Amino acid sequence: MNTRLLRYARFQVPDFLLQRLALPLVLLTFAAGLPTYLMTKNTTPGFMQSPQGILLAKQMFAQAITLYLPLGAFVGAVGVISADRQQGYFRFLFSKPVNVLAYYAQTYLLHAMVFVAVFGLIVWGFSSYTIHFSVHRSMEAAALTFVLIGGLGLLLGALTRYDGAGLIAFYVLALILQQLVAAPNGLKNGGLPGWLVVIAKGLPPVMKLDVLRNHLYAGEALDVAQLWHVLGYGSGAALLGFVLLRRLPLAR
Repeated sequence: MNTRLLRYARFQVPDFLLQRLALPLVLLTFAAGLPTYLMTKNTTPGFMQSPQGILLAKQMFAQAITLYLPLGAFVGAVGVISADRQQGYFRFLFSKPVNVLAYYAQTYLLHAMVFVAVFGLIVWGFSSYTIHFSVHRSMEAAALTFVLIGGLGLLLGALTRYDGAGLIAFYVLALILQQLVAAPNGLKNGGLPGWLVVIAKGLPPVMKLDVLRNHLYAGEALDVAQLWHVLGYGSGAALLGFVLLRRLPLAR
């Protein structure tokens, strides 16, 4: 069974790259790759090491390169289970004695590893043309992103076929409410009613994820409590998704 399961990996990785990550990479090419090439081609040697060049590279990294993380994590998280259910692929995939839980666990881990590795290559390529950005720190930021978004996407995929819409709704709602709670307007919890503050705290910690990623990019120490909150929330969602996957029928 293990040998048969591993054989699926040679299809899962190319499918993820070509059918899912291709669009974020194309968008990133136009948003960052082409401007970076033109910038380095049309400037004088040594410009990127000047204060203006360093500032420009950091701005481009923050505004364009990091867009890969939410986009890539989203396409890697949604449809892992629900697409097979909707299109009936699960009948073919599991016509042989392949463990359902093991198959989707392998898919989840492969998506995570490829997602993180590709971001490492992106940062390495961008650094080679501009200024130094830590590749391993950037890969850690990508891993944190996938743990949270990928775990939540896996849970929603085990529950419903509308995991894409659900993931967007949870992410946007969490971002809005948590920004309001943290807003420095002189009002406790942003002036939100208590019940809405409780909901904000129970939603995925997307604000804490952003803070952790910014610290990683800057090479700064991480807040341990925030780190465990993000890791615990994402890992807990993934584990719950696997439990539901084991208990709920795929054909529904």
